[in-house]
Amino acid sequence: MAKAPVIAGRVRDILNPALALYLLVAGAAAIVVPVPDIPTVFVLLALALLNHRGLNRPAWIIGGLVLGLCLWGWAGGWIDATGGLGRMTFLAAFLVALGLLSRAASRAPDIRKAAAVVANRPRGARYLFVTLGTHIFAIFLNFGAASLMATLLAQTRETLEKQNAVEDLTLSMLRGFGAMPMWSPLALSTIITLSILPEVDYFQILPYGLVAAALYLGAGYLASRGTRTAPAPDADQPTISRAMPPMPDQIILLRVVARVALLVAVAFVLHVAADLSMPASVLLAVLGFSLAWWAIQVAAQLAPGLHRELSATAASGVNEIVIVSCAGFLGAVIAWFVATFDGALPAPPDALVPALIALVPSGMVLGGHMALNPIVSASILLGVLHPLVPEPALVWLALAAIIGWGLTAASTPFTANVLITSRIMQLEPAPLLRGGNLKLTVLSLAALGLFLATCTVVSLQG
Repeated sequence: MAKAPVIAGRVRDILNPALALYLLVAGAAAIVVPVPDIPTVFVLLALALLNHRGLNRPAWIIGGLVLGLCLWGWAGGWIDATGGLGRMTFLAAFLVALGLLSRAASRAPDIRKAAAVVANRPRGARYLFVTLGTHIFAIFLNFGAASLMATLLAQTRETLEKQNAVEDLTLSMLRGFGAMPMWSPLALSTIITLSILPEVDYFQILPYGLVAAALYLGAGYLASRGTRTAPAPDADQPTISRAMPPMPDQIILLRVVARVALLVAVAFVLHVAADLSMPASVLLAVLGFSLAWWAIQVAAQLAPGLHRELSATAASGVNEIVIVSCAGFLGAVIAWFVATFDGALPAPPDALVPALIALVPSGMVLGGHMALNPIVSASILLGVLHPLVPEPALVWLALAAIIGWGLTAASTPFTANVLITSRIMQLEPAPLLRGGNLKLTVLSLAALGLFLATCTVVSLQG
């Protein structure tokens, strides 16, 4: 009997990399040539069963629901018409590529050095460095940014407690992470939204996303200053020279920023020069960047071989792979069902459309408080509203989902980054968010809803 776990482990080590490689190749190849989508269902099913201990309850629920829909769709002959399997293949490939990127970034010495530089800024300047640092690291590391920054700050927790700064810096990490999905082309918010709303171009929403992220980070900083305990009169005040790291550390920070800029630039070039959709461009950019970074680390003896790298990526990311790919499929099926009514379902009057779009972020945040992942809530809301919203207003629907995703990530106690950060910082997530982020979230939702409603009205009249 003792040999059974060993055999199971060996089977996983053999099959995990093969399954992950299939998803990568199928997702990337489907951008340029037709690829059968049905095998993806069996590959994801095998991946989930092999790594079942890594799945949480939402993954089991949405996975079972999607499997049932697939069987129904095959029996009824309508599954191909939904386009859901193609979206599932793409999103599964993107999650594997993003996992490779995150693993490569987590091994990079300059990433860890940069995080240490950010975490060790003097009091007063530390909030801005931590929130901006988490924001930038999240582009590469996703949830790993929360773990990395929180781990570094937790090492000085006693000092932070004396300064009454534990909650303040925890909120700075959450807000920094939450602003990333508002604009980043690598964020799941962008990829899923644009895959459901192909009529919307990424560059239509980018300026608004950048402004929203900047306003949210700025408002978070001002809110934090309002609650921060004033330092003692004789305390050292951080001058600009003390707040800024020395030149060698500044160079390390600039190298990290340059890598982020290079990755985003490659995605933009592919989008413009190769005439690819933004999600397809991001997948190819992330995949190429990840493999190149991994190859450099292999040459420096910092990374394992590709077989082990793919195996570890599949095993550690199986929960996100299942949830994201199944949510994408679910959104496509819902949109197809709504569209198939073909006039039988009354379209909402133009006067109601602005209100529907304005309420999307609030719906996502409320769903987050009920443990509904923004991946699922966005897929459902976009799937329902896409066929009902006139095309001129789709850009505002996309913006509502993307910015609402960021607000949900920073303000609800069940998202991964909140759970990871609060656990490492030894804080209860719900009281932390009620006390430190509730007012900011309510004001953000009110301002965003008013902006979206106004813009939707203008677009429908034009």
